[in-house]
Amino acid sequence: MNTIPDGNAEQKFQELLTKLVTLPEWTEKQQLELEMARDISVQMLHIAEVMRDGTADLETCLILLKYAKVLDFVMSSLATHRDIKPQTLRVIFKLAGLTVDEAYPG
Repeated sequence: MNTIPDGNAEQKFQELLTKLVTLPEWTEKQQLELEMARDISVQMLHIAEVMRDGTADLETCLILLKYAKVLDFVMSSLATHRDIKPQTLRVIFKLAGLTVDEAYPG
C-alpha cells in the first residue's frame, strides 16, 4: 500500500470539494421560478391552516394536491438544473389555477 500522498489525487479531491460547496448561479428566470414556488408554498400553508381549523372538504384537499404537484415539479426541476420551458410552466400553472409572475418570460 502506497502511503506517500499522490498530488494528483489531492488536486482531484480539492476540485470535487469546490464543486460540492459552490452554490449554483441562478439565472433571472430560475430566480423567478423559485419566487413563484415560494408563493405557492405560502398559499399551501394558508390552505393547511384553514384545513386544520376544521374546514377540510374534498375541494380544499384537491386544491392543496394541485399546488403540491406544481411545487414538486418546479422544485425538482430547479434542484436538477433542468430548464423549464416558459410555456410548459404557464400551462401547468393555469391548470392548477395559479398565476404566473408578470415578469416571467414567455
